[in-house]
Amino acid sequence: MRLIKQFIFCLIIFSNTCFGKEFDKLFVVFEPIINSSQIEKSINNSFNTMIYRLSGSNTPSNIWKIINEGNSRKDYIKSYSIKNFDEKSFLEVSFNKDKLIKTFNKLSIPVIGNSRPVILFLIKIDTGINEPYYLTDSTVQSSLDFSIKNVLKNISSSRGIFLELPELDLVDVTNLSNYKKVIGLKDLVDENYSYNDFIELNIVKTGINSWQITGEINITISNENFPDLFIDEFVKYVNQSINNFLNTFMIDTSKTELLNISINNISSFEDYKYSKKILEDLIVFKDIDVNKFDNDKVFYQLNVYGEFQSFLKEISENNFFKIESFNKETSDINIIYLK
Repeated sequence: MRLIKQFIFCLIIFSNTCFGKEFDKLFVVFEPIINSSQIEKSINNSFNTMIYRLSGSNTPSNIWKIINEGNSRKDYIKSYSIKNFDEKSFLEVSFNKDKLIKTFNKLSIPVIGNSRPVILFLIKIDTGINEPYYLTDSTVQSSLDFSIKNVLKNISSSRGIFLELPELDLVDVTNLSNYKKVIGLKDLVDENYSYNDFIELNIVKTGINSWQITGEINITISNENFPDLFIDEFVKYVNQSINNFLNTFMIDTSKTELLNISINNISSFEDYKYSKKILEDLIVFKDIDVNKFDNDKVFYQLNVYGEFQSFLKEISENNFFKIESFNKETSDINIIYLK
């Protein structure tokens, strides 16, 4: 009998049926509508969110760079409409990818590509009243749980990355306790999860008037207004961690490179259209020329933003492509289209 069963990933937003790091609707923003008289405000907020996602930074400096160039926020919007979810109204705003990338290029603002990091949170809570427990995506045992999960959901949406909680049952929790004593918690997590970064937190009530936070955050907070004070610290820590981590995902739009791409396993016109569209939808995409067709293979010359390695990273983490071989010296990349 296996000691550890395969855990199930629960993605907070933009879930895929298999593990993946590419956002499905990176250029679509859902912005809450407080009331019908504030549609304009929701449009402005959605633009700010789009810039945060694309730039990887949650500071407003990039927004003002774009606005000060004489650009209106609405210039970058393709369409918008009102949607209702759970009796709440949202503005669904679709942005023009090509126009945004061209503006980023003109202003020398780096971008984060379609490939987005996954950060796994393992949070253990001990209130001193009930048994300690790990926070999961499917259960809520307190208002603190709800607040933490809401923070992760909101930051995930605004920053355009995956923030995940594990889905644990009693066997998993027992194994976590046992393995922590034997091989260390991170070793256990590494055996069962695929992620880019791992954040562990322990939240313990240590007395009538105090809580202690250990792990990636180390602070003691008084019981008075504890939830609000903790959430403030948690939001600051998560955003700063994302800022630091996304530096490794930056793509320099001032650089471009011509690549020779071949895509194999193209057996129909629909395959050709869809696989080509996947290339065109990549953030690093600039323009494309079809060189030739050969049986079930299509050859392209692709002009991309960034460098050779940036494109390799984008393709390697796309669910519809598999890299068969590449040669950096000749700028050749052979790809298999996965149906």
